[in-house]
Amino acid sequence: MHIRTSIAIITITFFILGFSVPDVQAQEDSSSDSYSIGVSARVVQSIEMVTMRNMQFGPLQPGQNKILIDPLLDSETGKMIATGNPNARIRVSFLRERILTRTDGTETLTFTYEIAGNDQDDQSSAELLQSDNRNLDLNEEGEYYFWIGGQVNIEDATPGNYNGDFTIEVEYI
Repeated sequence: MHIRTSIAIITITFFILGFSVPDVQAQEDSSSDSYSIGVSARVVQSIEMVTMRNMQFGPLQPGQNKILIDPLLDSETGKMIATGNPNARIRVSFLRERILTRTDGTETLTFTYEIAGNDQDDQSSAELLQSDNRNLDLNEEGEYYFWIGGQVNIEDATPGNYNGDFTIEVEYI
């Protein structure tokens, strides 16, 4: 599982004050023209994403057509924590469907991700998050927890190992 964190690291604002282009002839007579450029920078602490547990798939049963891991209930979910500035507002987004490709072939499966989130380390009281940009708040310790699950239809799947990337973006707002 690859994780990409989108973060605003430095915001720079330029202010141009009293800047004018003098006339070439006036330059000979005047030495009192002044120019100034003000620059300010605000450094924002980064958000760190830590994978605490990878998603686990149990053994398949004969005739099983679908794998389902409920992010609100199952212990096989992946678990991550975002850490940053206490009580900071963050925005979370992810792509709900991802294509998984068989390692030794070209066959694919579509995995539909489901994510639950909570500002406390309590999966049972987490809420299901939608894939659109969602504004959330880090808790007083600067933490937010994610449980990652989902489902995939394996009815017509070719046996083998399937790989794919999952990206969740977390940024300050």
